[in-house]
Amino acid sequence: MSISLALIVRDEEDTLGRCLDSLAAAVDEIIVVDTGSQDGTVDVARRYTDQIHYFTWMQDFAAARQFAFDKAHGDWIGWIDADDIVIGAEAMRRLVASAPAEVGAIHCPYVISWDGYGNPTCQFWRERLVRNDGSYRWQGRVHEVLVSNHPWQVQNSDEVVVEHHPAIHGEDSTQRNLAILESELAECEDAPPARLLFYLGREYADAGQPERALAIFARHLQCCTWDDERYQALLHVAEIQLRLGKLEEAADTLWQALKLCPHWPGAYFALARIYYFRQEWHKVIHWTEIGRAMPWPQTPLFINPMDLCANWIIYYTNALYRLGDLSAALAWTRQALSIYPGDAAHQHNLAFFQQAFTEVSRQKRQGAGDFDSVGSMMAKNSKSPAPAEMSGSRSQRGS
Repeated sequence: MSISLALIVRDEEDTLGRCLDSLAAAVDEIIVVDTGSQDGTVDVARRYTDQIHYFTWMQDFAAARQFAFDKAHGDWIGWIDADDIVIGAEAMRRLVASAPAEVGAIHCPYVISWDGYGNPTCQFWRERLVRNDGSYRWQGRVHEVLVSNHPWQVQNSDEVVVEHHPAIHGEDSTQRNLAILESELAECEDAPPARLLFYLGREYADAGQPERALAIFARHLQCCTWDDERYQALLHVAEIQLRLGKLEEAADTLWQALKLCPHWPGAYFALARIYYFRQEWHKVIHWTEIGRAMPWPQTPLFINPMDLCANWIIYYTNALYRLGDLSAALAWTRQALSIYPGDAAHQHNLAFFQQAFTEVSRQKRQGAGDFDSVGSMMAKNSKSPAPAEMSGSRSQRGS
């Protein structure tokens, strides 16, 4: 089974060589389509392939990618962006060779952002290799996706991982994406696809336009029939409402999300955050512990792993302290610092909880108190644990 690789590029001379070095040996053909570079991108591409083509940019990523796909001759086609790198590319040949006849696409993890400690903050399964039989076509001017007219099955494999490492001084994609999405919406205003509204709502939120984001998400929720996407849209809405200080509305929104996917943890952690700001400590612990018991979502949509394994710890430890469970507060703070080694809030809390634990232990030895009374005793202390912030997630979300 032969593999073609298709890329669209523009002004990518700083990253293209790194990208192609990561997988050139794993493919049989590389097709590079340039959409208007003004730098040395094409010269870099020539070191890897003579299949270089030119496409006049028309604010349509799907059109450009399809132009590249139409040039491919391999049995399978892979795609990548010039600011990506591939980990485990050597597995690609084996994956396509062993794919069952009913499988038309192989999806791999795509990690697109990290926090300052190197923890991934946005990842998802993305179609990465598809059969070159003409059944797969690109759709969507931005946030484009491969759609097949054949009922192929999908195979997930984490043997190949694609990581997104944009140039430090790269293009501001939010404003570019907003312009493209708004133009696309204007052409189908009466019946826009749910997917278009979902991404437009996300882009408005990222651009600091919460009211527009809420209006677009409301339209999305009226027409979307996919529960995974509805759930994520509701979490976005709740996050915006929380940042606007609308705690009651955010809680109502999260209850809607729970009805859709009660086995997913995100809404439980978000509810715990709301009850943190209400200072209802038992409920913080209740909803956090339900979230901890839930499996990670099995979905092709975006996931922030830190939201699922770490970002809720700041609320949880504050609540544990308020209810007098210093031992657990200390243990979870240490867990947080194993993930965020330099986090100022957790470092403050580690020292704070250790001091409190020492004081309670001293008083217990002197018969002046016990661990059950730590909450009331520490309430007299003018100092407090480092608080969580209304902004929510402690690490940046990818887009």
